[in-house]
Amino acid sequence: MTRSLPELPRSTLLIGVDGGASGVRALAIEQERRDGEFVLCARGARSARDWPVTPGFLTPAQRGVTSAAELGPPDAHEQDQALKRIETTAQCVLDVARAHGATRVIVGVAMPGLKTADGLGIAFARHGPRSEDFLLVLLVLLMGEGLEFAAPSWRLLSDGACAGVGEEYAAEGALRGAECAYYLGGGTGLAEALKLRGDLPSPEHIESWFPRAWRLREPFENRSYDDVLSARGINEWFRSQHDGNARFPEELVERDESVQRHFAFVGRCLATLVVERVVALRARGPQDHEWPGPHELSRVVVGLRLGKLLADERTRPWFEREYRDFAAGLLRKRRMEGVRWDTRISTLSAAPAIGAAALALYEAQTLG
Repeated sequence: MTRSLPELPRSTLLIGVDGGASGVRALAIEQERRDGEFVLCARGARSARDWPVTPGFLTPAQRGVTSAAELGPPDAHEQDQALKRIETTAQCVLDVARAHGATRVIVGVAMPGLKTADGLGIAFARHGPRSEDFLLVLLVLLMGEGLEFAAPSWRLLSDGACAGVGEEYAAEGALRGAECAYYLGGGTGLAEALKLRGDLPSPEHIESWFPRAWRLREPFENRSYDDVLSARGINEWFRSQHDGNARFPEELVERDESVQRHFAFVGRCLATLVVERVVALRARGPQDHEWPGPHELSRVVVGLRLGKLLADERTRPWFEREYRDFAAGLLRKRRMEGVRWDTRISTLSAAPAIGAAALALYEAQTLG
């Protein structure tokens, strides 16, 4: 989906919601015209809240399980946490709408995890509860507070897909102009998107041959890429190794060899993941009628908190050199020396919210 954006209806506030493993935020998204096309910017009001804590609730990651089947039926702790997250999301949306004095809205909601078949809820999330009726309960809460929807949102969106869409439609988005690109954003977990032939397929449509990174394990310590490449994973490693005054690894990287080695390790892991993606894209043959290949990766975008962390002038040299050199070595081993891609680090933290807003705007046009 890379069509031109439709025009936002008058007297309607566009809101993008970006849910994560640790909290949620809602942003007012503005539309402006550049070079004859609409782009989106997050310049209005915003509201962010941490998820409330439900005593006794453990996420699948904390329980060491990787599928809904392993969890069994939701217990009272999980149900309570799910409701609290819906209520917190509603409060963020209301904060933004009231800050703008708006009652008529279009709202796009991005949440991590595998969605239910009807798109209304969360069937499994590594860092959160299941919630099969998330969107329906959210809409009821918002309408009960007087919000009117230009068109109701009928599906819960993928945070990874929305981050990719945001990087495509934001005024300074890092995916703009690319034909085949891979987006990896890291916060508490990983958000991913793939751009094929200038389009952005949903992660569910390519899952059979392009599995999500949290399902894959890096070859050095046999850990999930989610635990190694997320900003959460990097910061957790740092806290486990350092008890001093520094709160974050970038504060010590220039004088601590262990932190330098860890950022080099992050570079190797990212290089390995990207080369795996290159191989998967090349192997996707012409027998696939929806996304015929092979595809040649031309751009990699690293974003969200992981992008900010790796863009820091203190950390970038240790990560970047290892990433570049290790990727080149892997390509030589596979006799793929001619493969090249451009790597860009994005600090656009609003990408998922902008993408959610863009998709909701398209949906409103379709339903309207």
